[in-house]
Amino acid sequence: MWISHRQQLYFYRHLLGLFKVGRLVNILALLSSFFVSRLLRRPLAWGQPWALSVEPSGQCNLQCPECPVGAGVLTRKAGMMTPGILKELLDQAGTPLSFLNLYFQGEPLLNRQLDKMVQLATERRIFTSMSTNGLLLTPRRCDELILGGLGQLIVSVDGLTPESYARYRKGGDLLKVQEGIRTFLERRKALKKHSPILCVQFLVFAHNEHEIPALKRWCKAQGVDRLQLKSAQFYDFGNQEVAPPENQRYSRYKMVDGRLQMKGKMYKHCYKQWSSAVVSWDGQAAPCCYDKDLDYSPGNIRQVPLPELWKGKKMQGFRTQVLTNKAQMEMCRNCPEGRKWLI
Repeated sequence: MWISHRQQLYFYRHLLGLFKVGRLVNILALLSSFFVSRLLRRPLAWGQPWALSVEPSGQCNLQCPECPVGAGVLTRKAGMMTPGILKELLDQAGTPLSFLNLYFQGEPLLNRQLDKMVQLATERRIFTSMSTNGLLLTPRRCDELILGGLGQLIVSVDGLTPESYARYRKGGDLLKVQEGIRTFLERRKALKKHSPILCVQFLVFAHNEHEIPALKRWCKAQGVDRLQLKSAQFYDFGNQEVAPPENQRYSRYKMVDGRLQMKGKMYKHCYKQWSSAVVSWDGQAAPCCYDKDLDYSPGNIRQVPLPELWKGKKMQGFRTQVLTNKAQMEMCRNCPEGRKWLI
């Protein structure tokens, strides 16, 4: 939900400034191949990814129980992406790329070269967004993100009291995060900038759903641009310290035979595989952000260029499984994408 209508206008004006006819043509090609593939039950890949998610850092400074990094269950090695790897990726993606999400797993602000990565995208007129736990929002880091041209900064605030916040954000400090938010807004004003827009993201659990009205008031008082209430993802490795909210509006799940089950019908399609891709800190590609351990990786962009991976046998094989037997993949069963008939 939006809070600041004025910032909303600046946000859309910024997006229009990045518009290119070639990018629109590419998106139309992706959409067309998506719908034709569904009709034929055979994967067609027209166009190149219009959006990418990258992993500036595979490491994190928190131990959130429902996060694969925080819970320590990922089997792959963690590290930091270099500007060189990102530049190579952006060069491969070319002009069709319109959106870059600087987050996959880990905490992006642990990467001390993050500002250079933002600048690389800004130089190519690519809209950038980043999600952070907000603990490292110092004045210097805020200035780097603002002046680098970041389009959107998402800060996780999953509780309005230290006790409520710490129940999920293990190792975090609510007061430090709130101070980081104030610092960011002060620096943006001092630098006379309207971007990046600041979005506070609130994962709704059973223990914090009662705080939503107070959260809205707090965000307005601070001058936050946007508030996003987000449903939480749950995994088998979770220690049950947190639970889905009682208000079904904020939950992805329903209870079936004593187990959580994703709401909605699972259709044999998912637009993610016809629109975007994910690349880890070391250049390993993935079909989507739910492939957290890169089990379905088609390869590494440092060995095979992204356009070839995008239309290669492994990606086409993954798309085939989505179109024919999607329910067989566990990560798809715990994913809200592709649960609407149209898209």
